[in-house]
Amino acid sequence: MRAMLILGLLVFGLTAVSRAQGVFLTDVNGQVLRANKYVDVQGSPYLDEAWKVGAVTAANNKSYPNLKVRYDVYAGELEYMQNNQPYRLSPAAIKEFRITGDNELVFRNGFAAVNTNTPTTFYQVLVDGPTKLLKQLKVNINENKPFNSATTTREFQKQEIYFIAKPDGTLQKIQKNKKSVLAALPEQKDRVEKLIKEQDLNLNDETNLIALLESFNAK
Repeated sequence: MRAMLILGLLVFGLTAVSRAQGVFLTDVNGQVLRANKYVDVQGSPYLDEAWKVGAVTAANNKSYPNLKVRYDVYAGELEYMQNNQPYRLSPAAIKEFRITGDNELVFRNGFAAVNTNTPTTFYQVLVDGPTKLLKQLKVNINENKPFNSATTTREFQKQEIYFIAKPDGTLQKIQKNKKSVLAALPEQKDRVEKLIKEQDLNLNDETNLIALLESFNAK
């Protein structure tokens, strides 16, 4: 009887571990990543083709550190390497991932739907705090057929889109300029203008945009 109890606990424990780690065992379709996923498309769909060390926070808040990861920006999905086999994670299965390096990159979802973006859309978090500065990295496939040519070429094209996430949870798309930022924070217009003037910030530069939102959260 005791032996059966111990065996039962062991099976339960292994099953629990398997369930906890299951999110990292299959791709979004339940299969390993296909090597030829993007055939005949020039350029790269990835933030970086190279595998980087990173960490993942699953939807259940469980953390998985020291993974080899890379971000497929076109698909909006994270890939990871396990036993020399690449796998793909469903955006709904995770809520944050980090890519370490000289400058750690933090990507998070769970934000309000806006335009064609959904709560599973990942954004790079440039400034965290009550008011967040987010950057959406986007990759589209552009098709081009040269004049008098029967061949259509397909190429990945990258785009960066910025958003301000307000304390009430709403997202406001912005451009990298003063007018757009002021329009996104109309209730704090005077204060934002003062911060821009005090620090002599040119908001066409991402670094200055980050400095503004950090100062905005600090006061």
